[in-house]
Amino acid sequence: MHRLVSLAVFLSLVMFAAAVAGQFVGGDWYHGLSKPSWTPSAMVMAPVWAVLYVLMAVAAWLVWETIREAASLALACWGLQLLHGIAWSWVFFGVHRLGWALAVVSLWIIVVLIVIRLFRSIRSEAASLMIPLVAWLGFLWLWCFSLWYLNGGGLGSVL
Repeated sequence: MHRLVSLAVFLSLVMFAAAVAGQFVGGDWYHGLSKPSWTPSAMVMAPVWAVLYVLMAVAAWLVWETIREAASLALACWGLQLLHGIAWSWVFFGVHRLGWALAVVSLWIIVVLIVIRLFRSIRSEAASLMIPLVAWLGFLWLWCFSLWYLNGGGLGSVL
């Protein structure tokens, strides 16, 4: 029973992060952007993110269940990558800063790579569960870069 409670805690954390990030939506600003032809629809994005959030929760839970106290750095970095997801949504959809969103997703990728490395030293299955996230973030980076470029690019969108 205890194991299910700890899994529920991690699932709740990712659901909370998803709910906060989900408060920032595209609206007219987003619909007015020039987008690459390969921009995924909301019908694709929503289920992909749902699966990724579940994988993130299970990965953190596996680390927690394996080596609780010694996993504090790994789980702190895992929490930091959740915050990057919220920050990206806010910067991109909330304040409409394409250049800053590109910077945030770049940092997010670095943090997830650190999480993967830390998780691998504790439980390799947990690290493997984070790989789809870093792959998706690589796609997100390319998409953000394309949006930034197609909509003026330059330092003006960063500053």
